[in-house]
Amino acid sequence: MEEQVALWIAGFSYPAVFLLLLLCGVGAPLSEELIIITGGLVVARSGASLSVMVLAAYLGVVAGDSALYRIGRSLGPRVFSHPKLSKMLTPARIEFLQKLYARRGAVAVFLARFLPGLRAPAFLLAGATGLPYRRFLLADAAAAWVPALGVTWLGFRFGPQVLADVQGGLRWLLLAAVTVAVGVLGVRWGRRRAAVRATRVVQAPEGET
Repeated sequence: MEEQVALWIAGFSYPAVFLLLLLCGVGAPLSEELIIITGGLVVARSGASLSVMVLAAYLGVVAGDSALYRIGRSLGPRVFSHPKLSKMLTPARIEFLQKLYARRGAVAVFLARFLPGLRAPAFLLAGATGLPYRRFLLADAAAAWVPALGVTWLGFRFGPQVLADVQGGLRWLLLAAVTVAVGVLGVRWGRRRAAVRATRVVQAPEGET
């Protein structure tokens, strides 16, 4: 299967990456990471555009995730008794995801993308339970940049050497990197807000006199 995926992407480039990721999103037996890494590898070997490949991967990921959401939305509560989909929505997963949605809301969509085995159940559940698509799309679109940009670059830079690392838990590393980046930005934003407030407090008496 890996060789066939590589041949498809080598032959059809950006459209192949988009379509394969869309199929992967709705349950085709394909590896999302393998598709995206192969796209980066094809760019490195063919001289194609890295930015366009990143965009193709990004749109493919979002389209696949949205398709899962739409399936859950169209089925509603019937998704829990569906002969195929119910296998993904085990009682343990449903309980965990419901708690996650209750605590984090749409942010749970962002987090679920990086939790092994929970992406598809989380997106199906988001649709089935009526999470507004706009909120789902905003969270998913923010999360999709991580694999689209990060994994494509890894494929471009390191090629097949990175496959073992991806399959061994690179998602956790990417999530950790995103968490650290968000934390750093949050701290900087907080410091700037504090500095602005301090400046206003100092300047207030001068303005009154």
